[in-house]
Amino acid sequence: MTQRPTFTSDRSLAGRLALSRLATRVSMTVERGWPLLLPLVIVASLFLSVSWLGLFLLLPDTARMSLMAVFGIAALSALYPLRFFRVPTSAEIDRRIEAANQLLHSPVLVQTDRPSGRESIFSQALWREHQKRMAEKLGNLGGDLPRTRVPERDPWGLRAVAALLLVTAFAFSFGPSGGRIADGFSAHAARDAVPPRIDAWVTPPAYT
Repeated sequence: MTQRPTFTSDRSLAGRLALSRLATRVSMTVERGWPLLLPLVIVASLFLSVSWLGLFLLLPDTARMSLMAVFGIAALSALYPLRFFRVPTSAEIDRRIEAANQLLHSPVLVQTDRPSGRESIFSQALWREHQKRMAEKLGNLGGDLPRTRVPERDPWGLRAVAALLLVTAFAFSFGPSGGRIADGFSAHAARDAVPPRIDAWVTPPAYT
């Protein structure tokens, strides 16, 4: 009976830590990944805008192919920053939780850490007592929102211009002059060709 409250408390602490670590992992992943993915998103939105505005329909095949090549090179260049993406480690997640909740003496990291040096019965008991005291500081753990610092990377606000243009082009695409995504990949000759016509009769006329 005397051990049940401790066991329940340990389970409650483990659950809070697991949820906090999961939320912090997602936050840090978005924080690190979104700025690296943003150039590719802007290039894709510009391509969709050009397609939906019907600009590919107005260009000759040479200019259309050149513009498609520019978009292809821009997309490949936008993929390059993704090679710098790093998945947050467990230690980084714990430090982020401690910084977000203003916790001193690393109470989160202590819960999974082990003492250095040779272990003895006394050192293990001392370390468990230290973990227990640090766990008392983890009563109210909160998450942390991602800080992508995108405005620092995009001071000209190109992301807002691309988003506004994309919404406008999407609405324009439903009009009679709107374009399609496939327009950039099809030549004018293929679009302007008259489909073949075959006339057939079930009962041929007398002159045949």
